[in-house]
Amino acid sequence: MVTRVIGIDLAVKGKHTAAIYDPATRTFIAKRLHFRTCPDEMENVLQRARQGAPSDVQIAVMLEATGMSWFPVGLFFHRHGAKVYRLNGRATKAQRKVNWPNGRSDRLDSMTLASMYAALPSRRLIRWKPPSADLMALQRMVRELQRLVEHQTAIILRLQALDQWAWGGWHGLIPKPYQQWVRSNFYDPWEVLAHGTEALVALLRKDYPDAQVDWIPKWVARAQIMQALYANPETVGYKYLSDLSKRELEHLQWLSEQRTKLVEEEFLPLYRRLFPDDVLLSFQGIGERSAAIYHAFIGDVSRFPNGQAFAGWTGMVPRSNQSGESQSPHMPLSKRGPNLIKNTLYQNAEVARQWDVQLAKVYYTQMVKYGKHHTQAVCAVASHLARRIYAVLRDRKPYELRDLKGRPISKKDSRALILKEFQVPESLRKQRRKHRR
Repeated sequence: MVTRVIGIDLAVKGKHTAAIYDPATRTFIAKRLHFRTCPDEMENVLQRARQGAPSDVQIAVMLEATGMSWFPVGLFFHRHGAKVYRLNGRATKAQRKVNWPNGRSDRLDSMTLASMYAALPSRRLIRWKPPSADLMALQRMVRELQRLVEHQTAIILRLQALDQWAWGGWHGLIPKPYQQWVRSNFYDPWEVLAHGTEALVALLRKDYPDAQVDWIPKWVARAQIMQALYANPETVGYKYLSDLSKRELEHLQWLSEQRTKLVEEEFLPLYRRLFPDDVLLSFQGIGERSAAIYHAFIGDVSRFPNGQAFAGWTGMVPRSNQSGESQSPHMPLSKRGPNLIKNTLYQNAEVARQWDVQLAKVYYTQMVKYGKHHTQAVCAVASHLARRIYAVLRDRKPYELRDLKGRPISKKDSRALILKEFQVPESLRKQRRKHRR
């Protein structure tokens, strides 16, 4: 079948630039076509690509995910029978440097995109298929939840930075259950010393009748150190820091409420409606939120030709560096996939290796035999887990724990076998740690 390739360099506000390539003759039919995101102009590009070709010509469209400007363009060509492929920006950049090492323009970018249809191996060409509106909404909710978590984390880090400056840090000083109480009431060391240990104990137990109080003398001692260090409360501005901490805590509480509301009222109800009998929940370590992330970003799993292509899409596969009979053993991950997919796979792999004996063996082998540190070993587990996720979604069958000979095994027996055969010695863990305290 004859194929024509349309490479599109997308613009967020201006006109897009397209190049049309004929892989059979390795020539460009058109090197610069400008069009806007409107049906008439996109139809003109499509007709130009079909011009002079048989009626059954296959149109392939190559584009990058530029903002959301790619979506209406990709959707139009998909609805008109074209195969649409979204490419990774890093791959396009690398190919452009090969084709035109000394130049860059919209025209060259569109020509590069068009030529990549023939340059890339088939496993790297993952066809895009438009998801349903509900699935897109689920993905948006996933991203919104991630932003809420990031905002919460940023606030916590800011508060910890304030603590380090104003109090020399609270690690090992004030137990977590009482840190908010301290922030809200006694962030100023001069105020702590003005009350004294006995009064502080009485005030804490007034709010928390069963509170532990053995940490309060150490807290008062730290207040004395900060008083001697700064000499005057105005040196640091403890009153302002106290007010700032209260505002940050209020914001943190608001974010927590919004996150809970989104999860319970929108996110989980939509996920459960779309996937009432989700096979992904059969995995040890994959809960509803993780499963929703996978579904939201994967969409139709049939667009991946095999498990290797799927694992490559996730980015949780190592790069390769071989020459002759030598091979570099410590290559970094490709990191091609969506960040949320990589993060979720890593977290799920961390749990799964503790219950799935086959994955536990992967982790053990990476640590003991190949000399990897913990993070590298978990990433190797994540790569294996990705292939299992692909198989389960492809076959629509629940995952089943199996022993090292492929026989079904119970969760309890799998865990017992891991504890017996695949526990990495703590002495070895210390040797493998990348960063030592």
